[in-house]
Amino acid sequence: MIDSNIKKWLIITTDNLPEAYYMARHLLNNSQHVSMLNIKGRTFLQSFSVLKRLLKKRGPAYLADFFLGRYMKKYYQNPAIKPFADIDDKFKESIRSKIEYHSCEDPHSTSSLALVESYAPDYILFLGAPVIKPSLFSLAKQGTINWHHGFSPIYKGSDCVHWAMANKDFHNIGFTIHFVSEIVDGGSIILQRKVQVNKDLDFAEAIAEILLKGMEGFTEVVDNIISHKEINSKIQEKGGKHYPPAGWRTIRQACNNFSIFRKS
Repeated sequence: MIDSNIKKWLIITTDNLPEAYYMARHLLNNSQHVSMLNIKGRTFLQSFSVLKRLLKKRGPAYLADFFLGRYMKKYYQNPAIKPFADIDDKFKESIRSKIEYHSCEDPHSTSSLALVESYAPDYILFLGAPVIKPSLFSLAKQGTINWHHGFSPIYKGSDCVHWAMANKDFHNIGFTIHFVSEIVDGGSIILQRKVQVNKDLDFAEAIAEILLKGMEGFTEVVDNIISHKEINSKIQEKGGKHYPPAGWRTIRQACNNFSIFRKS
């Protein structure tokens, strides 16, 4: 007799991000069937294409600021402070030994799609995945779910916590767990919460805590599915803004505004 509480979950991530392994551990601890598709980092040509698109859409000033931000971020946000500090390479290797694991360069290739189809997942979970086409995310029998690090639709896109802080919008910091649709970050919302920023922490610690609370919300959604609780999603409102990856000016402004916020 098949246990109806056991479902097939496929996690899609990029560069073996720790949050994917956090979720895999949670699913395994709940006796679930887990597989993972890891997308290798962008090739040179793919990176060039992305930068070319950003240049065309945002202009050379943004692109220069973006590269400066990549270098300067460590001076504002301590890279040693991580929301999933216990997920190291040894732990990842241990998790991979317990699940079906595959790494690919193109998740939309014929071989990748065939592999996902062979997994026959009930649910696909995005944890650090790039924009995925319907040819892949539609292979989930019950649905594909994404964890968005922003309070959507107000904040869509990348680095939404940084953008909200840079905008002095501390009351709209949070996370959104939503079904995936063809509209990026625009699918029906399953769970959405605002997160109160902890003034007792420094900049890096506060951001790490916000991300951890988002992951806890994601595992809460997963637990509800496992226990057969009804999933009530709501259509996402239109509007909001789609933010690009944060550059130096945004990171600096976010850090400065956070310092002022702590004293308020």
